[in-house]
Amino acid sequence: MKSAVSEFWDEWLSFPLAGEKTDSAELSGLLAALPVRKSGEEAVIRTPRLWAVRRLARLWKNSRWRKELNIAAALRVPPDMKGRVELSLPLDLYEAASTPPRRGNWAWARGAWGGCGAVYAPRSGYYLVMRTGSETAVKHMGGLLRRARVSWSERAVHGRRELALRGQQEIVAFLSKIGLTGFSLHMEDRAILRAMRDQANRMRNCDTANIKKTLKAAEEQAELARELLRRGLVLELPPRFRALAETRLEHPEESLSDLGKRLSPPVTKSTVKYRWKRLCEFLDGPGFGTKNIREGYGSET
Repeated sequence: MKSAVSEFWDEWLSFPLAGEKTDSAELSGLLAALPVRKSGEEAVIRTPRLWAVRRLARLWKNSRWRKELNIAAALRVPPDMKGRVELSLPLDLYEAASTPPRRGNWAWARGAWGGCGAVYAPRSGYYLVMRTGSETAVKHMGGLLRRARVSWSERAVHGRRELALRGQQEIVAFLSKIGLTGFSLHMEDRAILRAMRDQANRMRNCDTANIKKTLKAAEEQAELARELLRRGLVLELPPRFRALAETRLEHPEESLSDLGKRLSPPVTKSTVKYRWKRLCEFLDGPGFGTKNIREGYGSET
């Protein structure tokens, strides 16, 4: 299943810088969420998310750590721009830069989301996941979601922790908190269109079922009228039943309501249905004949 529309990541990547403090918090979340391997005095981040590294480099130049390292020199990008990008940082600098702020910060969540998040759009609706190997990032993100009263689930997947948001309201609330309002509106528009399409499909299916039901009933009634005709009993029926059988033969595909309107005087759908039921009972019952018809059809009840 593919991640949802690309404009989501375009909005995240082009999110405006907001000053050293905010950008440092976002950078912290991004570093914490990306996969890292610590070796000796070095921390090596290796990820296929080229867009995340582009955002990281931009944030670094506006962060409090910009003077401590030339981020461009620490990057190794594949020549064909495919595969995994590597970023090597001194371990102490990585740990300082990836430490979450003491107070909850949605800029930090925006960075963490970019490092490990994805939105998926199956047929039944959207769902959002964040999967990372950092227990610190999971704990900090869980605290933010809890304070925002956003429901989520958590589980272990291949040695990492996964946070998942499945309700549209929860996803929209989260995306709005991290500033991605454009994609939030896109999701709501898609949800409205999907609801309209589903309603149209239900109405079409209902109409199709009703048409099939009407045609089947009309076919059965026409066959009953032909059987009465073959037995020479139509002319001996009481007038209202004879008119019903003759009208059905003349209009073999009409609904009960339309058939009732053609009678004189017009009758309701329920009355037409009742008369056909009585005709069926007498035709299928023992000793069927004109005497039974005259005695049995003296009234509609």
